[in-house]
Amino acid sequence: MKMSRNNKTSKRLQEINRTREAKRSSAPPGKRSPFDDEPASSWAAFIAGTVLVFIVFAALAVFLGTRSVEADLEARAERTLQNAGFISVSADADGFNLALKGEYQEGQDIASAEQAVASLIGVASVDTSGVWEVAAPVAAEIDVEGTPVVFAWEGDTILVSGELSSEDQIAFLDAGLRAIESDDGGARFETVDVAGLETVEAIPSEDDWIGKAVALVGRLSQDLPTGSVMVNAAADVVTTSGKVDTRQAKRDISDGTADFVAALEASGFAVTDGILGPPKPPPPTRQEVEELDQTLAELIEGKVVEFEFASDELTDEGKALLDELLVALREFGNVPVEVDGHADAKGSPERNMILSQQRAQAVVDYFVSKGEDPNRFVAIGYGDTRPIADNSTKEGRQKNRRIEFIALEG
Repeated sequence: MKMSRNNKTSKRLQEINRTREAKRSSAPPGKRSPFDDEPASSWAAFIAGTVLVFIVFAALAVFLGTRSVEADLEARAERTLQNAGFISVSADADGFNLALKGEYQEGQDIASAEQAVASLIGVASVDTSGVWEVAAPVAAEIDVEGTPVVFAWEGDTILVSGELSSEDQIAFLDAGLRAIESDDGGARFETVDVAGLETVEAIPSEDDWIGKAVALVGRLSQDLPTGSVMVNAAADVVTTSGKVDTRQAKRDISDGTADFVAALEASGFAVTDGILGPPKPPPPTRQEVEELDQTLAELIEGKVVEFEFASDELTDEGKALLDELLVALREFGNVPVEVDGHADAKGSPERNMILSQQRAQAVVDYFVSKGEDPNRFVAIGYGDTRPIADNSTKEGRQKNRRIEFIALEG
């Protein structure tokens, strides 16, 4: 009886197992039957994961779309800023709000830039707290230097070349050169050619020197048949050039142009004398100079080179004394000699100066007529500026009317 009951129980258990297997095999994929051994939370996790992926992709799409809008706003804003001259200012978008960053130069109107950006389509607000003003760079001053102005003449023709600041200056120079007179009162230059001049408006005005340069040309051209004057205003240098045959002519030019040179020097120019005299002989020794100087002083001591009254014409007595001096001069033929003319205080200082120069030159002319080299001598008139006696007495005035001879070293 007990055996039979056990068999029934065993059969019942087998039927239950078969029923479970049948239901498990017929359940839909991915689903679990009430009899499944796996937990029910697995199915919920699958659903949650699917939803999360959808949310991520949706958020990414929104972000990319928003960023695309922001990039477009930034690009349009920066183009607007550059067109307005704000090349160092950038735009940073946060949604439809723009923040400007960078710097702008002093004098630029940042408010106008803010207004231009704010007017763009899609811009909600503009923040300019991130920009600041910087000092505008100072443009370096560029000094424009014109080419030197060169006055070159030969005979009665003068050519001018170089650069001046204006046509008015060229016209002034042309008129000034045409107005220069020769010794006989006529025009010194029959032909004045200024075609070589050009205008450069940026160079400094020539007002300080152009008239003085023309005056120097006028004075030099009286003594030099051929010569030139170059004015380099950029370097503050004036250079004269030419050639003379005698030392006397060289000295005359130096004396005659002294005032014109001084005027240019007062304007800040350095004046370079490029006028050539005759070749210098070998320099004498110091002993030769001293011996000739002493000999001449001894020969003329107590004597006077006489001239006709108020004239530069030598008397016979004056010529005789010069003949005595010639003996010593020829003994020291390589020693240069300065011949100085002096006057008393009677008459005007101007007349005395002219007469003393003429008498000194008359002595030199006499030596040259006797065969002496004109390059050896220099004649200088001092007028009544160097008295050696009292001009209030007859004897004193007689001593002051004199010719002196000075031996030179070279």
